[in-house]
Amino acid sequence: MEFFESLSQGFAALGTWPIVLSLLVGSALGIVVGVLPGVGPGVTIAVLLPFTYGMAPLAGISLLLGVYCGAFYGGAVTSILIRTPGEASSIMTMFDGYPMAQKGQAERALSLAFMSAFIGGIVSALLLGLAARPLAGFAAKFGAPESVMAILLASLCVGKAYQRQFASAMMMMCLGFFLATVGIDPNSNEQRYTLGLQGLLSGIPLVPVAVGMFGMAQALVMVSSPVPTFDSSLIGRAGVSWRAFLEPFKYPKTLGKGLFLGSAIGVLPAVGAALSTSLAYFWAQRGAKDPTPFGEGNPEGIVAAESANNSNSGGAMITVLTLGIPGDAITAIIMGVFVVHGIVPGPSLFMDRPEIINGVLSALLVINVLILVLLVVCVKPLARLAYVNPRILGLAILALCFVGAYSAANSMYYVLIATVFGVFGLVCARANIPTIPLILGMVMGDTLESALRQALGRSDGSLMPFVTRPISATILAVMVLMLIWPWLSRLVSSRKA
Repeated sequence: MEFFESLSQGFAALGTWPIVLSLLVGSALGIVVGVLPGVGPGVTIAVLLPFTYGMAPLAGISLLLGVYCGAFYGGAVTSILIRTPGEASSIMTMFDGYPMAQKGQAERALSLAFMSAFIGGIVSALLLGLAARPLAGFAAKFGAPESVMAILLASLCVGKAYQRQFASAMMMMCLGFFLATVGIDPNSNEQRYTLGLQGLLSGIPLVPVAVGMFGMAQALVMVSSPVPTFDSSLIGRAGVSWRAFLEPFKYPKTLGKGLFLGSAIGVLPAVGAALSTSLAYFWAQRGAKDPTPFGEGNPEGIVAAESANNSNSGGAMITVLTLGIPGDAITAIIMGVFVVHGIVPGPSLFMDRPEIINGVLSALLVINVLILVLLVVCVKPLARLAYVNPRILGLAILALCFVGAYSAANSMYYVLIATVFGVFGLVCARANIPTIPLILGMVMGDTLESALRQALGRSDGSLMPFVTRPISATILAVMVLMLIWPWLSRLVSSRKA
């Protein structure tokens, strides 16, 4: 009963024109950037973040959630029609979607992708509504030591997600933590790492950093890269098949595998939808109902990939709302909307601002319905967006980055910060250094410092609470296991040999 009451309150909170418009614009824009290869939701959300300053909190969050979810759907269009994934998470959709389109079944492939993604989005939103409150109740038991250990565990998960780039990812995470300390020390009121610059007294703001690292850096990459070529012969076949909309329900096991992996992996920090779609795709090959070989147009490949892809969004929002820990760079930027409006994500949010929680749940449901309707009506013209020259698009994004950075505080100082981090982001991209950990570190840095000060202050500088308290000790044990697991697995393998 409580769930349905929260849902009705959430729908009521969405019933104002600014929020309705935000939902519609965000959903449409998300589809467009998903179709455009190389742009992506991260770039778009970073560019839009400054423009949410003047909006009501729920309107700003709804706008960015629309972009976040819409891009997952849009990425399937180019994966199927031109064998060019709009998103990394759409790569698995390409393996069976494109061969199906080559066989003259483009409408069927697109319909399978849209409906599977829709089911994934709705299920993940419902899961968010059902699981968030109990998890927030558990998170409310966290003291300062538990909060520190949870953030450190999330940081380790980020590093592990990059595997061979573990060292550089952890280095960037630490750099993010360091940047979060720049400014005035909250305890001593003394300057820290300001280099004598007045502009740094209030710290390094997240908004221009995000605009630079994601928006400007990607725009510079697009402008400086050669224009890609692709076979556009299938774009004219874009459309939907009403019969194929029901086809995902013929494969309940495959659908269930995608939903489970997408939702579960979405909760893990920095892992992202690309991993969940890959695992779901390969898991679906076991016990597949359709006899068509995978990679040659098997519908279950599309169902598994797209259901996992879009069910990731609800899972990623669970950790933001319950723990205040972003699941990926996109949710970290969305979390920035909470921060700029003075809203602190975490267990207290459920008591202090329940309308935000209920609004996010209802917004995710409405967004998925809006996106499906927009795709059915506009899929043909949307597919033609693949013709857009990425260099021209990059210049447009660059201009928007400058406007957005300036409008965030009507200050050229923000433009300067965005430019510096844009160049830094481009250098990192060329050197294959991940930039997402830096943003995650900046977002979690203040919470980590505050919790660490509290924990050490209450224990007179002793580290024992981190080891003796049950929850923090359990998290510590998990971290140690994660670090030594590769060594243990190699040891076991060598002994078996």
